Amino acid sequence: MKKIPSFFIMILLTLLTSTQIAACRDLKTVKVGVISPMSGSTAYFGLSVFHSVELAVQNINEKGTTGSGPGILINGQRYNLEVVSYDDGGAPAKSVAGMRRLVEMHRVPVIFGPFGTPATWACQEINVGLGVLFSGMSASDLSRKKGNPLYFQERLPAIYWGDPMAEACIERGYKKACIIADVNEAYTSWAERFKEKFESLGGKVLGFETIDSKSLTDYHSIMTSFKAKVPDIIFLSLYEEPQALAASHALDVGYKGKFLLNSDWGKKSENIVGLDRLEGSLVEATQWMFYQAQPDHDKKGYLTEYLKQYKKTYGDVPAQPGAHIYGVVYMVARAMEIAGNVADSTAIRAAAPKALQEGKLPLIFPNTDVLKNGLIYGAPDFLLEIKNGDYTLVQELQVSRELLE
Repeated sequence: MKKIPSFFIMILLTLLTSTQIAACRDLKTVKVGVISPMSGSTAYFGLSVFHSVELAVQNINEKGTTGSGPGILINGQRYNLEVVSYDDGGAPAKSVAGMRRLVEMHRVPVIFGPFGTPATWACQEINVGLGVLFSGMSASDLSRKKGNPLYFQERLPAIYWGDPMAEACIERGYKKACIIADVNEAYTSWAERFKEKFESLGGKVLGFETIDSKSLTDYHSIMTSFKAKVPDIIFLSLYEEPQALAASHALDVGYKGKFLLNSDWGKKSENIVGLDRLEGSLVEATQWMFYQAQPDHDKKGYLTEYLKQYKKTYGDVPAQPGAHIYGVVYMVARAMEIAGNVADSTAIRAAAPKALQEGKLPLIFPNTDVLKNGLIYGAPDFLLEIKNGDYTLVQELQVSRELLE
C-alpha cells in the first residue's frame, strides 16, 4: 500500500483548518436575555436560572440544538447565542425595568425569566408592547389565563397537585394537618386547594399561616404553635430553602409528625434537614427531584449530564428552576431555526410547539407541546414518600390537556 506524501496531508489539513476558521468567522451573534434575582433572598434560585441559561447557550453554541452545530442555523447562516442579563433582586418593579433595558439596549427577541409569579405578572403588562417573548417562571394557574401571546409558562400550575396530595395524606391516615404557605399566589392557591380537598375527604386543617418567606427566617414560633395543635402532617408550601428552615425549626421545637413538601424541595434542602429526620413524609416532585431520587429512570441521562456540568462549572447544585429553564433555552433556539428568524418574537413563539413535537431536544423535562395559552406541557410530576433515608414512588401525576387549554 502506497503512503500518501506528507505534503498532501499538510495541504489537506490546511484546507480543513481554513474552512473551520472561515465557518467560525462567518458566525453571527444573536443576544438573548435573562432576568433573575442574582442578589437578595432568592439569589440561589436566580443564579441557578442564570447559570443554566449560560450552560444551555454554551452547549448550543458548541453542538447545536440537535447536534448539528456549531450554533443555530438560519437559512444557511450560523449564529451563536450570547447571554445578556439583569439582576432584579426579586423585585417586580426591577423586573420591568430589566425587561425594558434588555430590549431597548440589546434588542433581545426573547428573555428567560423573571423568576416568580409577581415578577411574571408585572412583565406581562409590558412585554407585548416591547415586542419581546419571555418565559416567566410562575406556577400560578392565573399566569396562563392572561391572554399574553408572547409568553411561555414553563411549569404546570401547582394548584392541580393539591388534590392528589390530600388524597395521599388521607390514605395514610394523616387526618389532621397544619399549613404554612408563602404569600406568592401560586403557593397560597396550592395550599388552599389542598385544604379544600383534604377537608372534603374528612380531614381537618388545624392551622393555616401565610408568610413572606423572602423575609422570614425564623419559623420557631409558628412551629411551636403548630406543634401544640398536634397535627399528623404539616404542609410546607414554600420555596426550597424556606421549606428546609421551616422543617428544621419544627423538629427543633419537638414536632414528631410528618411533612408534606412541595416540588421546590431539592438536594440543598436534604443537606439542611437530613432525610433520616423525615421518615414517612411526602414530596410532590417534578422530574428534577424524581430522577435524582431514582436515577435509573433518567434513561437518556440528560439530567445526570446537566448536574455534572453545572457542578464542574459553578461548584454547586442548582435549584429546580434552573433545570426547567435549561430546556426552554433549547426549545427557543430550535424554534428560531424552524421559524427561519432570530428577531421576530411572534414567529419564534409560533414555531415553539413544533420544536417540542419533533422530540429531538435534550430535555430534562420531556415536554411535548406548547399550548395556545403559552403553557409548556407534557412532562408529568410525581408523588414520592421518604422511606429508610430514600425516596420511593407513590404515583405519577398528570393534568389533562383539556383542563389546561
